[in-house]
Amino acid sequence: MDRTWIPWLLLMCSAMSADIGIAADADSLPGRGVGWTGATNPKAVIAARQELMYRIEALMKPIDTITVEPVKDTELLHSNAETIHTMLLAFPHLFPPTTSRYDPKVKLPETLALPIIWQDFTSFSTLAAAAAKAAGSMAAAQGTGPLRTASRQLRASCDACHELFVRKYVEPKVQDSDRQFDFDKVLGGKVDSK
Repeated sequence: MDRTWIPWLLLMCSAMSADIGIAADADSLPGRGVGWTGATNPKAVIAARQELMYRIEALMKPIDTITVEPVKDTELLHSNAETIHTMLLAFPHLFPPTTSRYDPKVKLPETLALPIIWQDFTSFSTLAAAAAKAAGSMAAAQGTGPLRTASRQLRASCDACHELFVRKYVEPKVQDSDRQFDFDKVLGGKVDSK
């Protein structure tokens, strides 16, 4: 896919946003008025990036599968990789500082994005760009061997970012209180063991 227009588009968007910024009134300054969702509704931004990540993971399933199973639908693999590429280009822009809301004391925090993202946003953006590039490379890969290699590279680039910037999964542990839980009392009678 020809992407030579992307730098031109980014330059035009930058110029337009500068013009808009000059003409902006007080209601459109950062943190005020409509459109400043990161300031006015950070929970919506967190929800949007979580949905985007869920979709990326769904698109990754057939991509991850080809590392252990035969390559079957190359058109689907290319399409998924191209979509992931585009999503990852947008992804870092869904992390305004107002969405740094991870709380290590909360069992189910509103975000799993660690504060290190905002402390080292350059590294976060660089890793997201590397993952986008890996997805783009997979979208262009031809043949079973190159597709498998590109699949592994894409997964590795995703995992590298998650390793640094997402809360680690901690498997729940059975406590003594779990073992001693009185089901009869809670359920109002004997529990049928059948």
